[in-house]
Amino acid sequence: MTTEVPQHDVSQSERFNFVDFARDRAYRDANRDLLRKAFARLPSPFFQIDIASGTGLVAQEVCALCEETGKHGTIVGIDPDHFAVESATRSTPSTALCSGEVIEGRAQDLERLLKGQIPPGGADYVTIHDAIHEMEEEDKQSILVSVASILRPGGLFTYNSAFTTAALGQAAMQWGKWKSKAFSVLEGKRNRRMKGLVAHSPDEYLEMITGAGLSVVHEAKKSVRMSRTALEAIARYPRFVWGVFADLIGEEAIPIEVKSQALITALNELGITEIPRVWHEAMACKPLAPAEGRA
Repeated sequence: MTTEVPQHDVSQSERFNFVDFARDRAYRDANRDLLRKAFARLPSPFFQIDIASGTGLVAQEVCALCEETGKHGTIVGIDPDHFAVESATRSTPSTALCSGEVIEGRAQDLERLLKGQIPPGGADYVTIHDAIHEMEEEDKQSILVSVASILRPGGLFTYNSAFTTAALGQAAMQWGKWKSKAFSVLEGKRNRRMKGLVAHSPDEYLEMITGAGLSVVHEAKKSVRMSRTALEAIARYPRFVWGVFADLIGEEAIPIEVKSQALITALNELGITEIPRVWHEAMACKPLAPAEGRA
């Protein structure tokens, strides 16, 4: 029998957050490439919603694309984490071409949070980047249905995730050794009946997207080489730390400072300089109504 691990507080803070990892060049490039694919199909002006916006990476890259192309756009981010919202607000100032804001709230309340802001015809673009795997299992499909409902016909949706069954790729042994060594540093034991975040397959995510009424127009798997600096940065992200130690017996009694340091100590002891990780990405389109012709 498998027991689901209750999620403890994974809120971000000044010391433990996603900010440093989001600065990683390889990670930003992977996101920018996907955003650029969608951006080429957006009108000017456009209205975009970034769900689980975190510390603002997507908004920052979209604003940069506006400056690069001359397109005008508005982007509204939604995230439940107070620190992330404040960080994104500080680091993503509006420009003459790109304006936006970040709202503190849950994706489950998407339509209520954005009431009165979405254009009458619907949003042009919605993003959920590197976040859908952190959402509650029972909410994933309904959130995607809400995404489809607020998109205009022909509107776009992009998603990516480094937490699928394909994420470890050829480096599964390296990721496993890092986790095992961190457990050893803490002198901890694993409860194999416990489970943390559910890792869906890329096909399962595509089925969720199409099940919401969207048509997938692009899909890819991209290997991103996570440098030592990036690995240390992700070891300071509360959600990642919780995910690594979710099945550690007594995990809830160990402060995040101790668990984070155990991960970094493990990197040192193993001599790890980089580990690749596979991101799965997809772009989907809301079909046009029959009278409007093809999407």
